[in-house]
Amino acid sequence: MLFGKKKKSSETDGLEMIDLENDSSSDKEKKVLIEFQNVSRKYSQGEHEFYALKDANLTINEGEMVVILGPSGAGKSTLLNLLGGMDSASEGHIWFDGEDLTTFSDNKLTKYRAENVGVVFQFYNLIPTLTAYENVALMRDIKNGTSDPADALAMVGLADHMHQFPSQMSGGEQQRTSIARAVAKNPRLLLCDEPTGALDTDTGKEVLKLLQDMSREKKRTVVMVTHNSFFADIADTVIRVKNGGIQSIVHNDNPKDATEVSW
Repeated sequence: MLFGKKKKSSETDGLEMIDLENDSSSDKEKKVLIEFQNVSRKYSQGEHEFYALKDANLTINEGEMVVILGPSGAGKSTLLNLLGGMDSASEGHIWFDGEDLTTFSDNKLTKYRAENVGVVFQFYNLIPTLTAYENVALMRDIKNGTSDPADALAMVGLADHMHQFPSQMSGGEQQRTSIARAVAKNPRLLLCDEPTGALDTDTGKEVLKLLQDMSREKKRTVVMVTHNSFFADIADTVIRVKNGGIQSIVHNDNPKDATEVSW
């Protein structure tokens, strides 16, 4: 394992801070789904080069709920894109269930995204001319063996809204439709980019609860990017990024229920 020597965080009770430099322990009871080994993403602008992410090392266990925290420009979105195979590392290795994504061809990365990754966006990205059912049914064009759209919508509490268009739904209902669409193809990894950013607090709690249940009950690995530090309380693991680097990784032994979080 990349991470080991544990110490209690002085900031949050019930959390364990990982010492990134002196780490040798492992959790043998949990299956590691994702591992980053010295991963960097470098960009060029003319003669200049800069790192959006540099020397990132982390592990994510299957079925965990992970929150990635950091200010704008810290590297959160880069990390999310690399996890989802939507971007490629300039250096290092990214392992998913024992396979090195950095060795994949474009076609193999496309297959990886189609079969393993679901994405929930901040602004829903629903097609306005399609009903909720039809938006979710689009996943059938991406992957075989997807869930029935009606079942996916019922899972998020929208059984009575499946024939409504996005314009006829509230923001929370549209976001729940987005979640139903993402989980309909039964992904092992659910990536969420500021999923409550456009919602009020009460509706945001409903969405957070759905995502937490996906992890706890459906055993999906949920990774959520946010700038809201309050969401750290509901996560199994919290990754803080700053200036293109991983600042800390914290494991929460007793995460709160999403309904208990306020902001």
